Amino acid sequence: MKAFFIGLVLFFGLGTLYAADTFPPPFIAEYTLSARGIPVIGEGHIGKGTRTLTYLPNGQFEFKSFAKTTGLAAFIKKIRIEERTLFTRVDGKIRPLEYSYHQTGSQSRSHTVSYDWDQGIAKNTYKGQTQVIPLEEGILDKLLYQIVLMQELMQGKRQLEYKVVGKSKIALYRPTFIDWEFVETGEGSLSTLKYERKSENGKRRTLLWCAPRLHYLPVQVEHIEKDGEVFKMVLQSFISQ
Repeated sequence: MKAFFIGLVLFFGLGTLYAADTFPPPFIAEYTLSARGIPVIGEGHIGKGTRTLTYLPNGQFEFKSFAKTTGLAAFIKKIRIEERTLFTRVDGKIRPLEYSYHQTGSQSRSHTVSYDWDQGIAKNTYKGQTQVIPLEEGILDKLLYQIVLMQELMQGKRQLEYKVVGKSKIALYRPTFIDWEFVETGEGSLSTLKYERKSENGKRRTLLWCAPRLHYLPVQVEHIEKDGEVFKMVLQSFISQ
């Protein structure tokens, strides 16, 4: 089930501040989670998840992800994952402020990143160990890069590259455009841009299907482990606020 946690992580008019065609509006998206190739569980539904983008009164933004196992998967290994990123926009560019990941249930773990842009550093804490990382423009976290991906696709950009703070280092994410595909979701059949991102060693792959009709939200995500296990999340409902 360890790869399941990785699969979940992978894995997204605006008022007077920003034009509607350059930044996603506030939204709530609900997903079903499924898997195949896992011993005992086999193939089928293993959980559900929700992602929420909120515009805060102070001008900042919050993007949250929640996921939990259900059914047989929960009986075997009860897992609840909450992930949150707080960010702002400076001259139209997204700048992270805080990131947190908390997993509870059969296994517990946490990962936090706090950004001090005045000092030019970020404090990256995982398993009780904190490292200080020099900040540079364009740096993101594992959750926030998906909002930037939506924004850049809305702006017409197709060649994508992101610097992402991981548990121990900054990784370079390079999603590659594959093709246009239709995906069946709870919101109907959606035309999507299909992207693939490979891990640095090439042993793991993440596929994202981003729907222009829903501000390029990833409406389907597949994470393929090196042992062939596949974890999938598919959009069931989308509400734009």
